[in-house]
Amino acid sequence: MKNVFIIFVFLSIVFSCSKKEADKQKSIDMITIRTLGLAYLEENNLNEAEIKFKKLIEIAPDEANGYANLALVYIRKADYDKAEEQIKNALQRSPDEPDIRLNLAEIYELTGRESEAIATLESTLKTTPDHNRSLYKLAQVHLKSTEPEAAQKAQGFLAQVAKSLPANLPARLQLIEITLRNGDSDQALMNMEEIRRQLPELPSESADFFQKAIALMQAEKAQDALVPTMIFHNFMRVTPLYQAGIQALKGPAGPLMGMPLLSFSLDISIQMQEQEAILDAIRFTDATEGAGLNVVNERLKNASSSEAGALAIADFDGDGDQDIYLSVWLPKEHRNLSYLFKNDFGQFVDRSAETGIRHEGKDRNAIFADYDNDGFLDLFIINSERNLLYANIASGKFSNIAQSAGVANALSGVSAQFADFDHDGDLDLYLATNGVNQLFRYNGDNTYTELAEKMGIDGTISHSRDIAFGDFDEDGDLDFFVVNEDASNILYSNLRQGRFEDITQQAGIANHPGSGAVAVGDYNNDGFLDIFVTALENGIYQMYLNKGDGTFEEDRRSRAMLKSLQSVRGLDTRFFDFDNDGFLDIVVVGEPINKSTHGVLLFHNDGTGKFEDTSSLLPAELISGQKVVIADYNEDGDLDLFIQEQDGSIRLLRNDGGNVNKYLKVQLVGLRTGSGKNNHFGIGSKLEVRAGDLYQIRVVDEPVTHLGLGQRLKADVVRILWPNGTPQNLFYPGSDQDLIEEQTLKGSCAFIYTWTGEKYEFVTDIIWRSALGMPLGIMGGETAYASPNSSQDYFKIPGEMLKPKDGAYSVQ
Repeated sequence: MKNVFIIFVFLSIVFSCSKKEADKQKSIDMITIRTLGLAYLEENNLNEAEIKFKKLIEIAPDEANGYANLALVYIRKADYDKAEEQIKNALQRSPDEPDIRLNLAEIYELTGRESEAIATLESTLKTTPDHNRSLYKLAQVHLKSTEPEAAQKAQGFLAQVAKSLPANLPARLQLIEITLRNGDSDQALMNMEEIRRQLPELPSESADFFQKAIALMQAEKAQDALVPTMIFHNFMRVTPLYQAGIQALKGPAGPLMGMPLLSFSLDISIQMQEQEAILDAIRFTDATEGAGLNVVNERLKNASSSEAGALAIADFDGDGDQDIYLSVWLPKEHRNLSYLFKNDFGQFVDRSAETGIRHEGKDRNAIFADYDNDGFLDLFIINSERNLLYANIASGKFSNIAQSAGVANALSGVSAQFADFDHDGDLDLYLATNGVNQLFRYNGDNTYTELAEKMGIDGTISHSRDIAFGDFDEDGDLDFFVVNEDASNILYSNLRQGRFEDITQQAGIANHPGSGAVAVGDYNNDGFLDIFVTALENGIYQMYLNKGDGTFEEDRRSRAMLKSLQSVRGLDTRFFDFDNDGFLDIVVVGEPINKSTHGVLLFHNDGTGKFEDTSSLLPAELISGQKVVIADYNEDGDLDLFIQEQDGSIRLLRNDGGNVNKYLKVQLVGLRTGSGKNNHFGIGSKLEVRAGDLYQIRVVDEPVTHLGLGQRLKADVVRILWPNGTPQNLFYPGSDQDLIEEQTLKGSCAFIYTWTGEKYEFVTDIIWRSALGMPLGIMGGETAYASPNSSQDYFKIPGEMLKPKDGAYSVQ
């Protein structure tokens, strides 16, 4: 009997293990097939997408995902009968999923059944009242109706969208038009003023119509205001910001209509929490040609020789997606090829000819930054002949103002970083060179003053290659790390008062020459910034673990990674979370020292701070690289790779499958004036995210910060520590969304609010000048005292910010 029991237990264990392995393989297959299907959808390859989603239904018949996305294939094929059949199959399995119901409403509208579309959307709002795409769709359907109450209903739905998505331009402009048609000038005016507040600059040809509409609304002439408002609206329709807003509410236009379903059911998600299953399904696919970037590579085929120049990525036109600056040097022609690619919904189009970016010399590096704090990203280029600072002056037009700004010196620059090193609210520039490094302090008037020697950070004459910044000692200010090729790397601690100190020895990170590039990030999620340094031929790769007291120790846990890297001349590197599991991974690009090895390597963080080689996820033919930048170019929720090879050609590696896990994207908007001001994009801020047992920090070094959450449906809190030291908290943001977080007013200075006709609105804070009798000139050795008039302060209140209330102007 005992033997029978033992056999039973043994068979139970074997069966359990086999079932667990089968479930794991099923999860991997589901993710892989879904990922391929969505990729085919994105490329409008509908026949291949249909095959994949049918296969997904075959292996997971109880999952809504396959049916919903197959329905979307049929919507795009205009086969609405099949689409309706599949969308209803999906709803049987997931009846409350709002995106599935939205696509059903789309089918009803396309087939002339508006009343059924309305009923479906209204039913959706009973369970998910804040589903903005359903609210917007309801408004659009009602706007087409001739029923008497339809206009009022449409206004209500658009008002809900505008409240939930305050920066969405199409929703707000449509709300203004319907509000005017309904005779409500005051509400229309309030929304027009909100547009004025949000947009740094209006298209020049639209400004007169905007002002005329405002004036007529102020005069309570709603019907008269409608025509200039509609003309203004038409001007805005062609702007990138408007188009991005439309896509957020409706999805892609034309043949790519409809919203795909990305997620699986909760039960399947629980099965897939074993991150190994998700990792096995991820692939980086070469999407260079499909995204329109192959024009560079085709041009280089006819060049006798070429060299990598610069590569930078950012949203220069403010439409919500990532654009690219790329340059290539042709040495035999002594010519620089410059490209400025605008991202149009995942397709890149070169706009360099019309933007004014044109120069001689070889580009060495480039970075987008808002140097003048006006809300538009400018472009700084390190060039062999001189530095260039292209100011983003309007509508994507650029003008080189490096000479007047004081940064056009001809020193042999290599790398640059913009950050608020003196914590005065604007961006300074640190420049690494082949000689003496430079720090340009921003003067507040579009000019810079070079102060590296005075601030103690010029360093010895050495060949610096890279720079990274962050608060390494957790004392509330930005320090920075300089990578040197022919000397030890240097860690500068910010002492405030315009001084820095070399603490390399004390911090425990002095090294021998031979370093190539640096990445900074908290890879073990303990709340302290760690440092990863690549090596050239004679150098040593180093992983420095921050001990939490401003000192570091070498982390040798990833010996296999460090050993494999010794065969690569590491030219660039980045921390990034490619599978959205909440732990930073590493990519290294360079050239192989041995021809039998690859020079582009990808390492996955296993969640303990140990890295494993996952380079097999990259295309096998990718041999080497010069530069790498990271961005979610197609806005699908996972991070893609842009790699410039040594001949200057570009490779876009699309991340397929990383978005199975959840994510957050955070964009900060700082106050640009007043005593509490910060730089507009919050560069240098510290982000802390807590989601259950997951804790992460990031240093904000670009306008959008991407954070993975694993399978957690929301974060508990996002904490922002602005560069000026002011904390701010955001509670319970949901996953898989873009957050735009504006700085809130805090401080001891008095705030001025005025009555604008509807409510009290902030105008400015009062930075007192000098108190009556305040001692002056003490530091100069002579004491004087402020005159009575010095305590007076004057400021301007714009006319549109002050309206009568009960017969008087009200200021608080």
